[in-house]
Amino acid sequence: MKRYSKIVDLFLRAHNKFNLLESEPRDFSTGDLLYSTEIHTIVAIGEKPAINLTQLAENLGVSKSAVSKFIKKLLKKGYVLKSRPVGNHKEVIFNLTDRGKTAFKGHEEFSREIFGSLYDILENIADREIITIENFLKKLNEELDDIK
Repeated sequence: MKRYSKIVDLFLRAHNKFNLLESEPRDFSTGDLLYSTEIHTIVAIGEKPAINLTQLAENLGVSKSAVSKFIKKLLKKGYVLKSRPVGNHKEVIFNLTDRGKTAFKGHEEFSREIFGSLYDILENIADREIITIENFLKKLNEELDDIK
């Protein structure tokens, strides 16, 4: 058995568990059930207000057409506002409505609750090990980008 097969197996198991966690829509304190693509779009806008479509697609790691679909749903549900910056009639930017801000805060609470123990584990790992993990995940993402 290759020395890395255990790592690959553990990574895939964790990936499958994350997929299960992400597959269920959740209420983030708004009374609506939001899918992971919707709440992650809300979070990306909440973290960078006045973000444009291209930046949003890059941030989420998906195509601009996919982001357009997410945004249409969120506009219709009242979570996102679409506008144009002053002096720029071409660019479209996105911000959160009050409802979107509520969902954003609800997601922060959800993340603390669900991932708090993971954050505790990471806090107790040496800096050099964190760098190794980050490098592995960066390289993994680059490889996955090339597979498309």
